[in-house]
Amino acid sequence: MSISDVMRMRMEGDAAGLCRATWSENHDAALYATAMLGGAVRTPEVVRTLHTCLAREDEPPPGLGWHALASLGRLRVERAVPLLLSTLAESEHNRRQLDEVACEALLAIGGPEVIRGLVDLCERLPSGRGRWTVRVLEALAALRAPEAVTPLLATLWGYPPDLAVRVVRALGAIGDPRAASALLVLAHSPASDTQLRRAAVQALHALPAAAWPSPHRHPAAERLLHTPQRDPDPETARLATVLLARTEEGRAHLWDVLRGAADPSGPGCPPHAVTAVCAHIAAEPGLFAVPDPDEHRALLAHHLREAAAPAVRRAAAGALAALAGAGAAGALVAALDDAHIGDTVADLVAALPEPMLSSELVDLFTRPGGSVARRRGVARVLGLAGRTDAAPVLLSALADDTTPVGVRASAVDALGALRCAAAAPLLVALATHEEQPGTLRAHAVRALGSIGVPDTLPVVLACARSPHQAVRRRAVVALGVFPVPEAARALGEFVTPDAEPDLARAAVRALRDIGGPALPVLVGLAAGADGLPEDVGHRLVEALAARPEVKATRALLGLATAAQDQRDGATYAASGERRLSRSTPAREVASLALVERGSARDLTPLTALLGPDTWSGAHEPAVQALLRIGTEEAYEQVLAFCYGTKHFYAWHVGAIDAVAAARGIRLGP
Repeated sequence: MSISDVMRMRMEGDAAGLCRATWSENHDAALYATAMLGGAVRTPEVVRTLHTCLAREDEPPPGLGWHALASLGRLRVERAVPLLLSTLAESEHNRRQLDEVACEALLAIGGPEVIRGLVDLCERLPSGRGRWTVRVLEALAALRAPEAVTPLLATLWGYPPDLAVRVVRALGAIGDPRAASALLVLAHSPASDTQLRRAAVQALHALPAAAWPSPHRHPAAERLLHTPQRDPDPETARLATVLLARTEEGRAHLWDVLRGAADPSGPGCPPHAVTAVCAHIAAEPGLFAVPDPDEHRALLAHHLREAAAPAVRRAAAGALAALAGAGAAGALVAALDDAHIGDTVADLVAALPEPMLSSELVDLFTRPGGSVARRRGVARVLGLAGRTDAAPVLLSALADDTTPVGVRASAVDALGALRCAAAAPLLVALATHEEQPGTLRAHAVRALGSIGVPDTLPVVLACARSPHQAVRRRAVVALGVFPVPEAARALGEFVTPDAEPDLARAAVRALRDIGGPALPVLVGLAAGADGLPEDVGHRLVEALAARPEVKATRALLGLATAAQDQRDGATYAASGERRLSRSTPAREVASLALVERGSARDLTPLTALLGPDTWSGAHEPAVQALLRIGTEEAYEQVLAFCYGTKHFYAWHVGAIDAVAAARGIRLGP
């Protein structure tokens, strides 16, 4: 008996034949038949056959028990629950490795008996070993069984730390408020290691918001969260901050954290804990609104000015902008002098609900004695806020060689953000002036790309061949703004095996931005993609996948079905290690891209992925796509592929079942 015979029985609805086939001397056929029975009508004969597969006295084919358990789960055979539970319990001490499939089957069946059985195993968890313990905990978490909370809590303190983390995660997934007190103690206790504290706070965060704060009163939940809010682990501190922000008492403590951090004589606070408070204020300013906000705004302004860590100053700026709105303008503008956070502050100023007048910003930009950092920040604000009336001042600063380079660069960026066409001649002159600083020239090229005046294309093309790396890189990016074949051809020259990787990546991205005019270049690059770096090949495939044309589909097909390099085959034979051709990464990404391109009118992209020597990872998504199309021709392609497979997986069985269901074929009476 062959696999094809088993598949024929399935497509004929012959459940009795499949039951007999589980005894086939062809081990693959026996395994396939056992797996197929999972889609049968749940008759006594089918259930009995699957039980027999698990209790055979002879030496069954390896994997037969695994597929029998999986089929019992698919059929949701409730009377198999004791067998599944015993299989799971026994798997801790044998080598059959059936714990995973037994758990999956139990989860598929579900119900009170399954929950009771898994809960009964809890008492064995503290002494359990390996993956078995993890499987039981994951199953209880997936079932969200409140019955498990008490036994898990009863034995929690006896677990080693690595297993205690798993138990805590299970309690978080179950989401029962009864676990909150224990989780708070773990989060607060200095005896908990970093992972356990973080897991405890994550589990608390997962509890229903309606059940917060915890009824733990002595001390209150907020008091127990003070320690994790200052935890050395930033994620623990962040989550504890979020929990504290849920209550008025908790928010009062968070303000105390900011007060304590501002007091030089105080106990101090980790910078990331202060940052977490400011970040949450910025994210949810409504929670922190008070009738008299002056003190709170002053506190944030203090951290914006005085905090030692730039991360704290940056977060304080965001919190102040969110809480005070236009009232934060003065403090934020003053902070533009801070070179470490200037860009962040400029972004916040530009986004204020009542931005400053252009005349005020221009005055700050031109005022004698203003710092470079402030002038840079103001220029950024002008560009982001769309202040086109400030263009003359920016142009004047750009034309003045005595203006600091940093200020001129920011003025260039602002003119680019404003898409100021009048600036193009000056930017062209700057970009081509070899004696100007290379960084400044690079900014000018980027601005030319942002503005996109067609007449400037020759300059950008010339800059793309500049010996200065920054200028060259900016020019390659800028070429993506010019949707013409000339720009596309120039970009193609940068996508070669020996090209600078950064330039090659930028060139492919720019080709994608150009769109239709770049298609011939992309197709040509696909034909020679073998030697490209892996990530460049990925980007090339993405650029082709973004194009709907038939030529793009053909190019993707060429990549997906490219033969493996014979030299790699020789290497494999010599070393004993599997090595695919250099084009394999592109093959894989191209194959997955093609899955989205098949249609009822043209199955070619999908059927090509199922051909010989294609990448096996694309087979399942291609089959699923054919099943979604749902025509008879698509179904025939699925069946032909499955009939010809040498190694079957669960998804093959699912595909056959889907075709049978579509054709109304019932497996059994």
